[in-house]
Amino acid sequence: MGSDYLADEEYRTYWFHLGGLRKQISESLSLTKGMKVLDVGTGYGLFAIEMAKQLKQGRIVGIDIVDDGVANARKLVKRAEVADIVSIVKMDAVKLSFIDSCFDMAASFLGMRDIHMTRGRKGVEKTVKEMIRVVKPRGKIVLCITPPEDMETEDQKIAVKLEGEIFGAKSLPKKFYFDIFNENNVVLLGTRAYFTHKKMTADQTKNEFKDGIEIATKIYGRKVPSFREVWNKHGEKIEAFGYGMYSKIVVLAAQKLGKGSSIQQ
Repeated sequence: MGSDYLADEEYRTYWFHLGGLRKQISESLSLTKGMKVLDVGTGYGLFAIEMAKQLKQGRIVGIDIVDDGVANARKLVKRAEVADIVSIVKMDAVKLSFIDSCFDMAASFLGMRDIHMTRGRKGVEKTVKEMIRVVKPRGKIVLCITPPEDMETEDQKIAVKLEGEIFGAKSLPKKFYFDIFNENNVVLLGTRAYFTHKKMTADQTKNEFKDGIEIATKIYGRKVPSFREVWNKHGEKIEAFGYGMYSKIVVLAAQKLGKGSSIQQ
């Protein structure tokens, strides 16, 4: 199924709403009263907030390494009136400051792309292993990702490819995560795709690139090509197909096996 172009009004709040995907995914997690959940790469805390609305009673800890993101997340958590459930902490995802087996679930909503931008492939691997370490036996690991092999339309393929090529926010294939699970006594429970069925126009994508280049340079300290270089190279294709950023998100749900258990080959 193809995607519709975002209206300019939709575009301005697209990241915050994403067609209700965070809510849909949170509802699928079977969060139960009293659970303790870790949200890795929480950003503005939007996924943590949606999980809190489902959990109602328990604890969600959102972690991020960017100061502005942490500050904004705390404001949004307070505004959403879930501060009794959600706490936002500045922390490095590749070396979590938590003891082993202390969470019922560790989740990440598109956080792996940002971690790749600053720490590369090895950093993503360390992060997933840390998530596994801090989850209790029989606990869940949930990764919301945009694997390149699952992108169906040209606009989706363009967006996933260019996010990695321009900003370093590379989306890794599912097999990368499956291999980590297999090596760390974690069993895959299933995968499921969610869609916004939306894509950006060429003008919206221009704004996205300009903002993204500034953020990557000033906040993440990355050396990125200029907007002119990017548009000269990719603009024609984006004008033809659009830019399917977050158009399709794939959820990997896995479970850490208990002590003495092993994955059956």
